[in-house]
Amino acid sequence: MHALWNFILRGSEDKLLSMTSVVLGHIPFALIGILVFGLPNLNGLSYILISALLHFFYQIFLLNAYKFGELSEIYPIARGLSPLIIITISLVFFEENISSHEVVGIFLISLSLIIYGLKQFLSRDSSIKGFRLAIITGCFIASYSIVDGYGARVTQNPIGFYSTMTLINGLIFYFYAKWKDRDIIKRIFISGKRSFFIGGTASYAAYGIVVWACLFLPIAVVSSIRETSILLGLFFLKEKINLIKSFLIVGLFFGLLFLRVG
Repeated sequence: MHALWNFILRGSEDKLLSMTSVVLGHIPFALIGILVFGLPNLNGLSYILISALLHFFYQIFLLNAYKFGELSEIYPIARGLSPLIIITISLVFFEENISSHEVVGIFLISLSLIIYGLKQFLSRDSSIKGFRLAIITGCFIASYSIVDGYGARVTQNPIGFYSTMTLINGLIFYFYAKWKDRDIIKRIFISGKRSFFIGGTASYAAYGIVVWACLFLPIAVVSSIRETSILLGLFFLKEKINLIKSFLIVGLFFGLLFLRVG
């Protein structure tokens, strides 16, 4: 699901339209989530507000990154970097209980993704701007992942927490999109329905599960497992398996193996 909505976004010629469609596609599910699971307690309010802003900036940088690079370039750089940042912050500042096997697994997954992404950038001589935007995007992914993981734990209501956050985020992004394009809602009805329904559903469900999983596993571990979705991205793109892709697949496999053992 995570790979699917990124694939939809990258495959669109109008990145603002697709991103707006996906983000607003969260809103119906967010309302249902709040009705079913209830609002999170007030202890999580600061996490919700900070997360909504972090997600907003992540969305802005991601859609701009995809203007300057391919999915197979941007995705692994941004997604590979974030678990490394998360595990560093988790160990240094939060003293989260992460086993040595899990540390090895996280590093295997992250480095495999980063090396693969770097190879794609170098082999295609892509814009350095896309590379920089991918790095910034990875920093925002790490930031909101940490905030959301702890927000879910503080509230003990991961779906209510995420639903409230994404509802606020959707409103923020709507005003941004409206400022950039006054006819954005009309254009979603005309040509953005696929991104709204399929992308919005996949994105909401994927991240809802991620936030929920943070109740049971270290945030860095959850983030690393999520990033293995690039394998599905390769299948969507129907790319041929070569040496660098084989390296990626082996790295991700052994990374997951170490996480499971941990």
